[in-house]
Order: sequence, then structure tokens, then C-alpha cells
Amino acid sequence: MTDRAPESVTVQRDIPFHEVDGETLTLDLYDAAATSAPKPVAVLVRGGAFTFGDKGEFARHALDLAADGFLVIEPQYRLAPEWTFPAALVDVKAAIEWARTEGESHGADTDRIVGVGHSAGANLVLLAALTADEPGFEPELYPGASSHLSAAVGYAGVYDFHALDTATDVEEGETHRAYLGGGPDDEPAAYDLASPVAQVDVDAPPTLLLHGTDDDVVPPSQSELLADALAPMTDVVHETVPADHGFPFHGAHYDDVYERTVEFIRQVGTGGADTGDTSATGTDTGLPGGDLPGPTDRIDDLEPADTRGPDRRDGSGF
Repeated sequence: MTDRAPESVTVQRDIPFHEVDGETLTLDLYDAAATSAPKPVAVLVRGGAFTFGDKGEFARHALDLAADGFLVIEPQYRLAPEWTFPAALVDVKAAIEWARTEGESHGADTDRIVGVGHSAGANLVLLAALTADEPGFEPELYPGASSHLSAAVGYAGVYDFHALDTATDVEEGETHRAYLGGGPDDEPAAYDLASPVAQVDVDAPPTLLLHGTDDDVVPPSQSELLADALAPMTDVVHETVPADHGFPFHGAHYDDVYERTVEFIRQVGTGGADTGDTSATGTDTGLPGGDLPGPTDRIDDLEPADTRGPDRRDGSGF
């Protein structure tokens, strides 16, 4: 199904990309026809404590990124407790490899793929980046395609499950333990393999980590731990936002978070293609991808239900 979104962004919904164990996972693709190729690809991965939710949470980000010269995809992934680690990771890698395999037909530069994730999705994006092309975590559907990411962005992510257990009150069978298959005594290997902090090496891509100072769902120390682990290996930017866990979707913080993200992506050479629009105001960065958009360039003519995902400010999920 194809929808026409604001600012001439075309949205193709429910494109199958991964058939596994009797399930067909789909993704949504956002593209601006006015954007000249080649376009970098942005893979957006939502949160949901590994146990609930669906694609669509990043709809506003996807529309804006497409308008700013990216080919954007937002995939589904399998959920716990029915599916445990590494099922969701394999699904995210399948989405990356779909983009690498099919992206050229949509005008994409498949050598420039960036992952952006929130909460549990940030875990999956960073873990995909840090375990690129490792056979045990790769889908079978795209043989020969790489799951490499050029850059990774994590919002309020879960990066060390051992530390998360220590910092939070966890009941067995809930949230991440449902995803990992049990507690640290039951599944020690999963706790390590699913924690990006434990997978850091010299091949880590440039990384941006943002975390809310008032996050009471995922402790801000999670981003600190990963930033410290990444610092000797790659370029890492770790910044805070004066907000709670859902800051990427809050109107008060959306423009700031979006612009920090796009600026970082362009600084590391993965920025958007030429949109052909010379009328928009912005700041000339002198970096790949051209000018950074100003706040007035954001797509803001959608209804609230269309521009933000589920509000989990009072929930326990991540």
C-alpha cells in the first residue's frame, strides 16, 4: 500500500522483507521523489521492551528524514516471550540487508546505511552495528549481503543487561528477562551477547548516544557505560536531554533531538542527498549532505496521532 505524505514524501507500507519460522515481517519505506540520488539509508527501530509494539512509532522522524534526503525504512521485528534473543536482532539485520539488496532500485547509496533506535530499539541498532556480519546473528534470506552500519544512533538505550538488573527492580519473566529467556544465572551467555557493552571492538562505527536526564525507565548510566566502552574504539558523542524516557517523541524536544541526530550523521559522512530545494533556511555545515534544516523545515502538519508513537512516560516498558 502506498500513501502520499506531506512534503511529497511517498510512504510504501507493509513491504515483506523477512520470512522466518512461518512469519512474514514487513517494513514501511519513506522516500521523497524530489531527492536526487544517491540517498543514504536510515533504518529506524522502535522500542517496546522487546515484548510489544509495532512499526510506525518513528513515523514523524521518517517523514522528516525522507524530506531531508534519506531513504528511510522502519521494520517490524519478532517479540518476546514467543521469540527470544537473538530473533529480534536477526530481524533488524534482515532489514539492513534488505536495504542493501533492494535500496539501489529506490535510488539509495547502499554503502551509507545508518541505524537509529529508541530504548529496546537502540539496543538492537547498536548490537547490529557491533556484530556486523557475524554468522550466528545473520539472516539466511540475503546471502552475501552485509549488515554493516556506517553510523549508529541510540536514544535512551539498554546496553548492559547485567547493569540493568542491578539498577532496576526486575521480576522474573518480565521485560528483558522474557527476551533473554531468563535471568543472568539461567542465561549468562544471552546476557553477554545481547549487551552492546560486551560486544565493542575496533570495528564499531561512529555512534551518537542521547539519554534523558529524568529517565526512570532505563537509567542514564546505560548510555554512560556504552560511551565509555566505545571511546577508545571509535568516534562517540554522548549527550543528555533534560527529559524523560520518551524524549525523542515529545514536542518540546523533537526539533532539538532531530537536529542533533542529522548533524551527527552528516558530520560522520552519512548525511542526506540533495533535495533540490534551495529555498529552505538552514546552517551551512560544509559537511556531506549540504545544509542542516532549521526548525521551520520540520514536517509539522500532521495530526498528533500521526506524528508520535505510543506514550510510555508512565509505563514500565522500554
